[in-house]
Amino acid sequence: MDIGALHFQNPEAFWLLVFVPVLIALYVYRQRKRKSTIKFPALSIAKRAVPSRRVRLRHIVPALRLAALCCFVVALARPQNAMEVEYTNTDGVDIMLALDVSGSMGTLDMLTRAEQAKLGVMNAERILNSGEYWKYSRMGYAQGVIADFIQKRHSDRIGLSAFGSRAVTQCPLTLDYGSLLEILKATDELAKDSIIAGRTAIGDGLMNALARLQKSEAKSKVVVLLTDGRDNASVISPVRAADVAQSLGVKVYTVGVGKRRGKILAFQQNPWTGEISWGERDITPEEEVDESTLKEVAAKTGGKFYRAENKEQLEEIYSEIDQLEKTEIETVAYARYAEKFYPWLLAGALLILLELLLANTRFVRIP
Repeated sequence: MDIGALHFQNPEAFWLLVFVPVLIALYVYRQRKRKSTIKFPALSIAKRAVPSRRVRLRHIVPALRLAALCCFVVALARPQNAMEVEYTNTDGVDIMLALDVSGSMGTLDMLTRAEQAKLGVMNAERILNSGEYWKYSRMGYAQGVIADFIQKRHSDRIGLSAFGSRAVTQCPLTLDYGSLLEILKATDELAKDSIIAGRTAIGDGLMNALARLQKSEAKSKVVVLLTDGRDNASVISPVRAADVAQSLGVKVYTVGVGKRRGKILAFQQNPWTGEISWGERDITPEEEVDESTLKEVAAKTGGKFYRAENKEQLEEIYSEIDQLEKTEIETVAYARYAEKFYPWLLAGALLILLELLLANTRFVRIP
C-alpha cells in the first residue's frame, strides 16, 4: 500500500474510454458525409465568402460533451488517496519511584575527581549557604538519573513517593511526565527540611508507594526504591512491607547509593572563627546502606538489589531497570481512503452545463 498515492477503487471503469476514439471517428465520419449547399448569384461572391468564427468553432460543443464523458468515467473509477491510520494497544507498566530524602542524601561522596577539584577551589561557605552543592550530592545525581529514566518511558503511568522521617506522596501515578519532572526537581527541598530529613523510614516509604499501586489494573506493577541508609523510623518494617508488595503482585527494585568506605569531601567549621571551609571525613558505619534488608525486600518480590557508588553506576542501574520493565506495544496499521471523485464529477457536470449553454445560444442549430 503506497500511502499518499492515488488509487482507483473501480479501475475497470477505464475500459469505457475505449469508446472515445470510436465516438471521435463516428463524429468525423458524419461531418464528412454531411453536405450543405448554398447558392451564390456570382462566383466572385462565393470566392469572397469565408467561414465565420461560429463555423470554425462548431466542434467545441461535441468536444465539451466528450470531455464531460471522460470526467464521468474517471469519477466512476473512484480515485482515492490512502491515508495510514495506526491503532496502538499498550500494556503499560505502573511504576512508583520511592526516593529517600533524608539529610544524608546531601553527602558529597559520588563526585568525579574533576567535580571534586572544581568544588575545592570554590568558596565553601558560599556554596553551603546557596545550596549549590546539592546538585553534586547523592540527591542531585539521583534526581538527574531518575529524570532520564522517566523521559525514556512511554505510555507508562509513573508516580513519585518521598520518604525521610515520614513518607509523603509527591505525585500519584500519572502520564503527565512534564509535571512529574518539575515535582522531582523540588524533592531536594524536602531533604533540607529538618523535620522530614532527620531520619529514614524505608518501610513506610515502600508502603506509601504500594498504596498508590493497590488499585492498579496494570499488567505489571513496579516500585523502584532508592536509599542511602538503613531504616530507623518506620512504623512498618521494610521486610513486612515487602510481604505486602508480594501479596499485591508488585515487583520491588532496591537501589543503595553512596560509597561503602573511604574519605569523602565535606564542609568543616573552624571552632574558633566559625569559618566554613572544605575538608575530608571518613564514612561511619552508621551511614552504611543496609544491603541485607534491601536484598531481602527485592528477593521477596521478584525484583533485584543494586548498589551504586558513583553516578555512572547509578545510570547503568536505571538503564537496566528500564530494559527489564519494557512496555508491550501492539500497533495495528490500516488504511483509510479519502474519496477524490467529487472534483471529476463536478467538472463533468460543469462541462455538460457549458455544452448545453453554448448549444442553445452561440452554436444553436437551425434546421
